[in-house]
Amino acid sequence: MTNRELPADYDDDPERWRSWRAPADVHDFVAPELHGPVLDVGCGEGRLAELVVPRGVTWVGVDSSPQQLADNPHRPAVLADMRHLPFRDGAFREVTHLWCLYHVDDPRRAVAEAHRVLGGGGRYYASTGARDNDPELVPGGYPPTSFDAEDAPRIVASVFHAVTAERWDEPLVTLSTREEVRSYCRHHFVPLDRADAVTVPLQLTKRGVLVRAMKR
Repeated sequence: MTNRELPADYDDDPERWRSWRAPADVHDFVAPELHGPVLDVGCGEGRLAELVVPRGVTWVGVDSSPQQLADNPHRPAVLADMRHLPFRDGAFREVTHLWCLYHVDDPRRAVAEAHRVLGGGGRYYASTGARDNDPELVPGGYPPTSFDAEDAPRIVASVFHAVTAERWDEPLVTLSTREEVRSYCRHHFVPLDRADAVTVPLQLTKRGVLVRAMKR
C-alpha cells in the first residue's frame, strides 16, 4: 500500500498549527549552514527566515497556504506548489524542505524540483518525523505518511548525490501541564483524550531525521 500524504489544513484550521510551538527545532541547526540565496519551501510563518534574514542571508519563501504566507512577515514569499516551483534552473545555493514533504503524495517530484532550482554544488535539506515518534503519547505509532524518517533518505537519494541522514532518538520535549499536552495533541493530530491518559510533566522521545544532500 502506498503511504498517503498528511492533510494540509493551514487555511481551514489555522489555530491547530498555532496551538503549539517547539522551543527548538531543526531550523535552529540548519540556519547556521545557510549562506544564501536560500529557497525555503514550505516556509510557513517564517521560522527559518527569523534566523537567517537578520544575518543578511538572501531568503525566498514558498508555501501553498495563503494563510501561512499572510502570517509570515518576511518577503519575498511566493504562493506556489512545491512540485512546480516558479524559478529558473540553478537559481539558489540552498533549498530546504523542513517539515513539509509529507503534505504531497509524490514527494520525489518535489525533491526533483528542488534539485532543478539548485546550482551546481548547492546544498539541500529535508526533515521529517518517524512513525514511532512520541511513543509516550502515541504508543501505537503515527499512521504512515508519504515522507517519514523511515523512507526519507531513500527518496532523497533517488534524486540527489552525497546524501547523509542525521537521526535523533532521545527525550527532547517536556510538556509541563495537561493543557500543554492538549495543545501538543491538537497540533500533531493526536486525539485529545490521550492528554487525559498521561502523567504530567510528560517527557517525549522525539524520533526523526534531517537529510542533507548536494547537487553535483
